[in-house]
Amino acid sequence: MGFREDAQVLIQQKKFDELESLWMNQIESDPKDVDTFLHLGKQLRKSEQRTQSDTLLGLLSDALKDKHLWPQRLAVLKELGRLSKHPAQLRPQIEEALRKSLGTHRSFERAYKFAGFADVQSNPVERADKIETWLTYDEGQCFFMTGRGAGCVTELNPELGICRLDFEKDKRVSVPLGAAAKFLMPLPEGHVLREKFTNGEKLKAAAKDSPPEFFARILQSFGRPMVMSEVRDAVIGIVPQEKWNSWWTSARKNPQVITSGTGAKATYAFAGSESDAEAAIRRDFDRADAKTKLELARKHSGRSKELANAFSSALATEAARIARTDAAMAWQILTTLESLPGTYTSPLEASSLLGGAMASRTIAAINDKPMREKALAVVRENHPDWPKVYAEEFFLDSEPRILTNIMNALEEAGQNDIRDRLFDETLRYPRRHPHAFYWLAKRLHDDETLSDRANYNLLFQLLDALTHDEFAPVRARLKDLFDKGGLAVRIVMGQENEEGARKLVETLDRYGALEEYRRDTLKQAAHMKYPTLREPQEEPVYATADSLEKKRAELTHLKAVEIPANSKALQAAREMGDLRENFEYKAARQRAEYLSARVGELAGEISRVRVLDPAQIDTSVARVGTKIELSNGDVRRDVTILGPWESDPEHGVYSNQSDVAKKLIGHASGDIVSFMGNDYMIESIRRWNE
Repeated sequence: MGFREDAQVLIQQKKFDELESLWMNQIESDPKDVDTFLHLGKQLRKSEQRTQSDTLLGLLSDALKDKHLWPQRLAVLKELGRLSKHPAQLRPQIEEALRKSLGTHRSFERAYKFAGFADVQSNPVERADKIETWLTYDEGQCFFMTGRGAGCVTELNPELGICRLDFEKDKRVSVPLGAAAKFLMPLPEGHVLREKFTNGEKLKAAAKDSPPEFFARILQSFGRPMVMSEVRDAVIGIVPQEKWNSWWTSARKNPQVITSGTGAKATYAFAGSESDAEAAIRRDFDRADAKTKLELARKHSGRSKELANAFSSALATEAARIARTDAAMAWQILTTLESLPGTYTSPLEASSLLGGAMASRTIAAINDKPMREKALAVVRENHPDWPKVYAEEFFLDSEPRILTNIMNALEEAGQNDIRDRLFDETLRYPRRHPHAFYWLAKRLHDDETLSDRANYNLLFQLLDALTHDEFAPVRARLKDLFDKGGLAVRIVMGQENEEGARKLVETLDRYGALEEYRRDTLKQAAHMKYPTLREPQEEPVYATADSLEKKRAELTHLKAVEIPANSKALQAAREMGDLRENFEYKAARQRAEYLSARVGELAGEISRVRVLDPAQIDTSVARVGTKIELSNGDVRRDVTILGPWESDPEHGVYSNQSDVAKKLIGHASGDIVSFMGNDYMIESIRRWNE
């Protein structure tokens, strides 16, 4: 065991005399490992040996002074000061060690004075810490900063709490001293990027002559795995920006560089030799899941024939193992092996994994888009019922390009019935198929001629879609359809449907998910198509003959009975005198005002009445005067739409002016509609009195 382990054992056994002897022997032989000594000093204090800890640390400090190991002595003195009740007593010793360690720094005196180290009331340990921290970023020190590359400190300004650095592209970049440790990575002596400031042209030539070797030097200097963006930052000013792509392609070919992960998150590490690199890759491969194994094989099969063969054989075995539980991954493995250089014996045919009734589910589980496209091509070539598989995949996939390929294949094969069925299903249940719904809307948008499916029903479906979470992945793209020249505006301008345009203008502001400027664009299109929409229009009051008769009777009663009776009461109250304190007079006046307003309201409504005639009600779609049967699984309910006079929501009767009714009006049997926050199918539509 080493010194640290031996000392810890003695502390645990409470053999403190033997510990002291061991401590002194270590001081004599090698006192440089200050961190170990300080750790053991803390362990002694925990064992209630504070005096011995302070004594031994003091002896260590003296030995470091004798050997002129000033930075180590400073660290020990600061620890003693932190643990002392009177740290100021150590000020002279700390100052001596501070000056011997850091006194050659250009900004030492400036930092020393601003820190107020000489202030007798100050804590010398805290002030020494500040000075050390500041001088870490002294003039001439070199650092690496993400996004800027390597740079040098040109100014340390403790008064402002900043340091300034010059980078290749940016000069005098200010970095707060409190945050410098987070943003600046020191470049010690021997780091490849320090050569940029001492022999820049030679460094550029080295990077140009051998990108793989220079990349290895970068990884060795940083001493840790790096991502591509960090490497790109590291070579700022060394590799020209316009040469980066070609340089990076070449640099990654170093056989001692190990790549882990994919895309922008891939990391690159350096191995001591090619055999070490292959060994590390094999270890990663053996520990990885099937997906990661496939990625490693793609990246590293070109390293050697032996590695390629090992990967291919192992992957073929893996494909056979998971064929029943993960057919999609097994198919990807077998398909990829066909293009890799390794030799293997295939345990099964890849195409067999895409046969049968579950082919569409297997394809949908393939994450890689080009691989899904390839799988679809294999299915079309080999599957006896490929149109059915394509139809199922249409609702399972979310990639517009693949949906287009599916539809093109069906149309080329004359499968128009399947195509139309898919379209109808998409428009009937848009919330079930949000990606297919967006794709279809975009297809209608891109068509030069306006299809019959591009109508006001679709327009309101698009507006509703913006409010539902199912459409979150495509919401931004759906909104693009409402721009000038987009599908929504083309529907308004191309459809002859003034009633639909009026409904759009009246309800558009309820769709807050659509930006105001886009709503204004639709309104302007509707007003341009139908200028009369700009004129205010009184909405008719729909009523049954019975309710109209009741309202007329109420109006007659008000005029013939209520108003005359109230006039007599008002006259009688006047005759009582002193109208200011006359309660009866005030009550009669208020009653007169109410009766007058009620008469005006009734007369106005009656003048706008349209009597509902059951014989004239068109039941092709939901409208005023119809009863709609809704179903949601086992739940069934009837909703009747009449005028405001007949409204009785508790019994399923809603005014045509209500939000509930407006969401139903215009829909036909078989449509999916929203009612009270849930989706229902319209089973039937009949007259309200049937």
